[in-house]
Amino acid sequence: MPRPEKEWWGFKPAGMHACKWIRDRYHSKGPKSLLLKWHIHSLAKGYSRLTVRMLYYLLCSRRGYSPGKNFYKKVVYHSTIMRRVDEALAKKFRDPTREFTLPPFAFKKAVVFVEKDSIKHFIADIAARYRLPIQVLRGYGSLTCFQKALARAKKKGVQVILYLGDLDESGIDIQRCMEKEMDSGLGAQVIRLAITWAQVAKYKPPSKPVNKKDSRAKKFIEKFGNRGYEIESLRPRTLRRIVEEGFKKYLPKDFLEAAQKMETAVKAVRPITERFRRIVEKEAFKLVKLDWSPEDIARTLSVKYGLRKT
Repeated sequence: MPRPEKEWWGFKPAGMHACKWIRDRYHSKGPKSLLLKWHIHSLAKGYSRLTVRMLYYLLCSRRGYSPGKNFYKKVVYHSTIMRRVDEALAKKFRDPTREFTLPPFAFKKAVVFVEKDSIKHFIADIAARYRLPIQVLRGYGSLTCFQKALARAKKKGVQVILYLGDLDESGIDIQRCMEKEMDSGLGAQVIRLAITWAQVAKYKPPSKPVNKKDSRAKKFIEKFGNRGYEIESLRPRTLRRIVEEGFKKYLPKDFLEAAQKMETAVKAVRPITERFRRIVEKEAFKLVKLDWSPEDIARTLSVKYGLRKT
């Protein structure tokens, strides 16, 4: 560590112990990286919910960093390192830009990942019909997105991830990144439904030139050539047929029938459950007027209606 201590930008001698803790905890190298991680850690402590974008603006407004694209990339990079090793910190972050859609009575063993929002909206009705959840990546996804997706997948026992994405220098790497993030103790099989090289050979969709400025272009060209394919290059009806055939292949034949019966039963009793809800709420309102605490109200009504033992 540099000496004298005044060279630690913003660190006072009394904070040197915390400095070492940050360095060891988050494997920081160099005083500037250490200082940024220290500011991220100290700012995040004061919030229960954050997005990376919010953190970026907090660092600019409250810690004096200059806003800009390069600094935002640094915030993403360092906060990602920190969230990988700090579960409490990771739980504070939200990613509202990468939507997860869960249909009623969803099939638990499979999930659909799509590279783009537009594809999610294009095949959402098919996924709902086959009761498959959809996770939107919007490119490479984010650490928060993958951490939540992995936790859900482990809880539900997901065995198959069905992927829809481009077949170009970025699309191939996005799939690799997704497989790496979702492989942590899950052991699920990743199936690319579209677009694939077999589909390119069969349907001959229009191609696009590889972006040679992309850092992944050289490796892609060496392996696949200098043309790539977007998933939207498949004709709309063809793409929907491919998706539906893929969904059918990985769902048990009797699952959809059973799920439909459960949904029909729920709809049939909905008037009863709504009436029951109103009755319980009226009783709760009466007890509130008698100055009962929320805890006592919940406990008493749960026991009364057989939802909880005395």
